[in-house]
Amino acid sequence: MTGFLHEDRALLDKRLPKLGATLADAEFSELEATDSPVIECFREAGGPALFVPKELGGTGVGLAEGVRLQRAVASRAPSLAVATTMHHFSVASLLDLEDTGTGMEWLLAEAVARQSLLIASGASEGAGSGLVSPQMTAQSTDGGLLVSGVKKPCSLSRAMDLLFATVRVSEREGEDRLALAVIPRESPGLSVRPFWATPILAGAQSDEVVLENVFVPQRATAGMGRVGTTADSLRAALVWFELLIAASYLGICAALVERAIHSSKAPGQIADVVAEIEAATYALEAVGLRVDASGRAAGLIGQALIVRYAAERAVLRASAMALDALGGRAFVSSADVAYLHSASCCLIFHPPARHAAAESIVEFLRGEKVQFA
Repeated sequence: MTGFLHEDRALLDKRLPKLGATLADAEFSELEATDSPVIECFREAGGPALFVPKELGGTGVGLAEGVRLQRAVASRAPSLAVATTMHHFSVASLLDLEDTGTGMEWLLAEAVARQSLLIASGASEGAGSGLVSPQMTAQSTDGGLLVSGVKKPCSLSRAMDLLFATVRVSEREGEDRLALAVIPRESPGLSVRPFWATPILAGAQSDEVVLENVFVPQRATAGMGRVGTTADSLRAALVWFELLIAASYLGICAALVERAIHSSKAPGQIADVVAEIEAATYALEAVGLRVDASGRAAGLIGQALIVRYAAERAVLRASAMALDALGGRAFVSSADVAYLHSASCCLIFHPPARHAAAESIVEFLRGEKVQFA
C-alpha cells in the first residue's frame, strides 16, 4: 500500500510498533482528551528511548528519521507529538553536554532508555522570557543550587519523571550565569497546578510547574555560559527542537490534508496543498540528514531556523487551503476538522517567536554566530 503519509506511518510501525498500532486503532477524540492515556502508551511502547544511542540502551534513531516519526505521530495524535518533542529536546540537551556536563549525563540518558523515563522541558517560560534569559532563578548553596520559579505551560507536567530547566544563577560579583538543572518530579518544593484552559492540544498535559527553593545537587547541573548567550550544547539541542516541533505541526496539518484528499473533488486544490506540506517536510528532512552525517548539530542552527520558519508559513497556508477544499459542511459536521485546523496553527507559539527567528536568520546569513534572546 502506498499513499499520502504511508511512508511516515510505516516507519512508526517499524520503530515503535506497539505505539503505531495503538494510535491507528484509537478514537481521535480519546487521544486528544485532557485525561488521554496516550502519553503512557508512548512510555510503554519505548518511545522515551527513541533518540538515545544504542550503546546506552536506546533505539538510536537519527534526526532525519525523527522528522518522519514526529509527522506520523502528529497525524494520529497531535498532543502526543507536541508533548514528546519537549522530551526529545531534553534528551538532545543531555547528550550534547560532554564539554560542560559533570559526567552524569550519560548515566541519565541510559536511565531514560532503560526505565522509559519522560523528561519535561523548562527551557523557556513563555511570554516575557527567553531560552537563554530565563526568569527561573537559582541561588548557590552547599552542594548545589536552590531553584525557584514557574514554567507555564509545561508539557508532560503530570507524566514527567524529570524536569530539565534553564536557570539564572545569581552571582555575587559579575554577570549572572546560565545553568541547566535536572530536577526529579518528586523533589520537595516542586508542584503542578492547572493552567491549560483550551481543549486544543489538551492531551499534552501543558499545565503549570512551580518550583519553590528546590534543591538540585551540583552533579545534576551543567554550566551554559553567561545569561543572554547560547552555548553550543544548547544550540545543538535547539536544532533538534526546531526540526521536530515543525515536523509535529506539519503532521497535524497533514492529518487535515489527508481528510481533504479523500473527500475533495478538486484535484488542483489538493495538489497545491500537498506541495506545501511535502516541500516543507523534505526541507526539514534534508537538514536532519546533514545533522546525522556530521554528528554535530550546533553548526546547523541557521539552516534549522530557516526550514522551521518556512514550515510555519507552509502550515498556515496549507491548513487554510485544506479547509477550503473540505468545505463548510465538513467544518460544521466534524469536530476533528475544526480541531486540526486550530491545532495546526499553534506552531507560531513555540520559540523562537517570528521576529526573533528573523533576527537570528539574518545573523546566520551575515556569518555571525546565532544567539537567542
